[in-house]
Amino acid sequence: MSLVKTLLVAALGAFGGTLGYAFILNAPKKTILPASFIGLFGYMAYVLLGMAGVGTMSAYFLSTVLVSVVCEIEARVMRMPSTIFLLSALVPLVPGYNFYLAMLALVEDRGAAAAREGLVAVQIVAAIAIGAAVTSVCFRAFVTSRQKGKQEKLSRAPKEG
Repeated sequence: MSLVKTLLVAALGAFGGTLGYAFILNAPKKTILPASFIGLFGYMAYVLLGMAGVGTMSAYFLSTVLVSVVCEIEARVMRMPSTIFLLSALVPLVPGYNFYLAMLALVEDRGAAAAREGLVAVQIVAAIAIGAAVTSVCFRAFVTSRQKGKQEKLSRAPKEG
């Protein structure tokens, strides 16, 4: 299969996986399509970073940061919690295959391989969690500082009357 077809199948899978998970979570109807597109773009970012030679953990971290930033922006635009978008949009990045390989190695009594695959899966989950947390904290700090600046500006404005 050519590279374009492979990328197209990956994009459709990421979109469909995010869409399905959003329905399972019973997300508000108006958030399902935006979250699905964010999940698609996040997964494609991961794939393209991997193709560019960026390390696996860095690719997961950077694509999670991208997804988290877009989710925060979309949440502000739609006036909804960012978690609604983030929970669905991060689904394509979950390392299910690595967990599968770890479980398969356990069943086949290959302890070293199971530990190796399990450790990779846990590292990926940690990279995703750190990427989402760092983005959320930075976004909240930025919004809080902007709100304080606006309040100070309003308190310095001359009072009428």
